[in-house]
Amino acid sequence: MWENIEQDRYYTGVFDILGEYISGELIYNKKNGVILLNLVKELGENSPLGKSYGTLSIIIGKLNSGSVVMLFNNRCTNNYTQLFQSQQLNFSAEYMIWTNKENLNPKYNKIISVLKNAYAWSGLSAFEESDSGLKAIINTKEKTYNWFGAKITFSTYLNNPLIMPPRDEETKIVQRLIVEIETSEKHSPKEFAFLRNKIISLISFAIKNNVNIEEEYLFDYDDSYTVAKDFVDYHKHYLITSDAQRDIFESHIWNYNFILEQIPPEKDINSELAKLEPVFNLYLSLFKYRDMPSEMVFLNIVQALETFHSRFFYNDKKEKYIKSVMERFGKYSNFEMYEKLLLCDTQKDENCHYIILVSRLNDLLIGNESGLFLEYYWENENYAQTIADTRHYYTHYGKSKEAKALKGDELLEAIYILKVLLEYHICLVLGIDNKDKIAEELKNHYHWKQLDEMQFQKTER
Repeated sequence: MWENIEQDRYYTGVFDILGEYISGELIYNKKNGVILLNLVKELGENSPLGKSYGTLSIIIGKLNSGSVVMLFNNRCTNNYTQLFQSQQLNFSAEYMIWTNKENLNPKYNKIISVLKNAYAWSGLSAFEESDSGLKAIINTKEKTYNWFGAKITFSTYLNNPLIMPPRDEETKIVQRLIVEIETSEKHSPKEFAFLRNKIISLISFAIKNNVNIEEEYLFDYDDSYTVAKDFVDYHKHYLITSDAQRDIFESHIWNYNFILEQIPPEKDINSELAKLEPVFNLYLSLFKYRDMPSEMVFLNIVQALETFHSRFFYNDKKEKYIKSVMERFGKYSNFEMYEKLLLCDTQKDENCHYIILVSRLNDLLIGNESGLFLEYYWENENYAQTIADTRHYYTHYGKSKEAKALKGDELLEAIYILKVLLEYHICLVLGIDNKDKIAEELKNHYHWKQLDEMQFQKTER
């Protein structure tokens, strides 16, 4: 719909502000996610000071081009009266729908989102090999899941079908992943966006990168038109949000946490995705906000691990946690070592009614005793305590923890290990066992770490 996303777009028209029709200008910038409405109205003798405005749930505008625009969750950011003659108003909208008719309470049956940077993750392709080389697939493959009471379909988009040889000297081919969310009952744009955001967060976690929405539109099955005899199509209602376009960084599929086909098709991940929502939000700070200080990234990853453990283990009950430790390790001859890691004096204190961070971290590091993170709980039994002390220091900056807190390269090292730990466990709850991949990643990390230490020692000498 807009090719140059960095360029401001201006549209003039008349907008309904609490029953008063005011001429103005709609300004939209896809790159920055700006949806701004600039209005100017003349003041009469009866209202020389104008009116005050707060937040308007919906503003409907009729553009000079004939299109209808519905702006939602509009916040008045500027209200200025000039010489008691005119009043200038600015509203910032959360999202808007570019449509063909007015609707104060729009509801739809389906949303289609064209995503940028999710194509490789899907494993789908718009091309296939033939005797003469590559050719476009007329009926491309799809993958369908049933999550949150909706039909979720993943498919591909190809900007140039190439049914016939291109006539231009140069032809640009673009492939994108399409996500369709379809429901039998009608839902508001906000409800559809809620489901879409969960799916995008899942993909972002999977590829460890940002995913942008290139184009998005809604369908109402009661809003159709006849194209030809016995052929009916539905009007597209374009959804434009104030979400800024995030930077996309170079990445490779072998670095992904998982790809689409690894999600078990029979597994219902509704509960998991609902619980993972705050965890994903914290995890995505690793690449969503690249200028975030490492101390804040560290705090977010630790908080993500703590939130993950509390939501997926023992119903966040101390009594269930202690019972589980005793059942799992009580019969071991070296139980004292596990007890020291998982049931320290603070944890066993009767005045402590929750699972402390050190216990949560060690419980995740030990996991199902795969041995993946053996170095960080068996060889270094104080690792979890160091992480807890570091978290305490960067939360309160108390002098008592300053000497124990990780800093510089050691802090970055901790962020990496905690990130891998979180990725491993999230994949497990999604039904994806990537133990071998994690083991290889930790092995490579260890070798690079050893090489860095050797080079440092050589430089020192």
